Amino acid sequence: MAELETDVLLLIDESAGRLEASRRGIPHTGTLGVLRRAAIEHLIDLPSVLNHLLAANFRVSQSLVADLLSEAADRKRQGD
Repeated sequence: MAELETDVLLLIDESAGRLEASRRGIPHTGTLGVLRRAAIEHLIDLPSVLNHLLAANFRVSQSLVADLLSEAADRKRQGD
C-alpha cells in the first residue's frame, strides 16, 4: 500500500467530496478557505475578491460570506 503524504491539503468545494475527505482524515479546505488565508497574509483584498467570485455565480451561503466579510473588517479595524 502506498504511503500517504503528510504535508498536503486537498482543495475541494464539493460537499460530498469534503465529507469523504473528512471521513478518511484527509486535511482539506475550499476556495473560501484559500481566500481567507490569502487575506490574512495580506495578499488579497477579500471583499473585492468575494464580489468578483459571487459575480461569476460561485455558489456559497450568504451567511458564510457575511462571516468572512465581518472577520476581514475586524482584522482591518485591529490593524492586522
